[in-house]
Amino acid sequence: MTKAPTETAVKTDWLLVALFALPLCVASAKMPIFPTSEFSANFFSLADLSPALRRVAEDVLLVPFGALVVVIFRLTFGLLVLGLFRPILLAMAFRIIGIPISLGLLLLALLVIVVLRPMLRTDHNYARKAVLLSLAAALLFMPLMAGNWWDIAWLREVALFPVVALCLTCESFAKLLDQTGIRAAAWRTITTVLAAVVIVGLMALPGVVEFFLRFPEMLLAQAGCILLINKHLAFRLFQGANPLARQPARAAHVPVENAAEVDITSVPVI
Repeated sequence: MTKAPTETAVKTDWLLVALFALPLCVASAKMPIFPTSEFSANFFSLADLSPALRRVAEDVLLVPFGALVVVIFRLTFGLLVLGLFRPILLAMAFRIIGIPISLGLLLLALLVIVVLRPMLRTDHNYARKAVLLSLAAALLFMPLMAGNWWDIAWLREVALFPVVALCLTCESFAKLLDQTGIRAAAWRTITTVLAAVVIVGLMALPGVVEFFLRFPEMLLAQAGCILLINKHLAFRLFQGANPLARQPARAAHVPVENAAEVDITSVPVI
């Protein structure tokens, strides 16, 4: 009965070794001491991209880089976020229109959801989600109209916020709001925003983008890092932590209706 899991673990170990060994071999072949240096440096490099393609490459790099950051948040630190893709999508939004404006728009959207929550009782879950998505999209039109009317450039730029990022974040927040209450939903949204800020900050460090453009094979090593974290670094240091949750009284029984707010680890990750 343990043969299949053991074989799977062995295959995973071999994949882990390959994800580190292959990019290291390619990177070593670029060293001037090897006869393959010129060919490898020309073929396995994106250092000479045009500015337009460089921007595209940066957006592509943000996805696996963001995935690594989210895995560290979730597995090593044990911090719950609004799923794997939400922090990455928010990081894209932060890069497009800036962190302060993005946070203001996101806060406004979440406040609208909190206010309208009692009225969003539909017969089908799809209808509720569709209403939330429509409201989130409408919020992007409001600053666009205001900026167009008063000729304010930064208000018009708010509409550049990726609508999918705003809609999915609002939908996840609303779902948690129904399942666990405002405290758990707010805390997981905060950790999601924090992960997005870390992604943007690390991507903006000098030399990070240049390194991956010169050594694009290191994306494989990045995938290996994720497997390594899952296998050996999944410490979950702050699992279940929520500074916003009510602290139950000592020796007091937690009411059933508040149990979800106290122990949010039982809520599945979206």
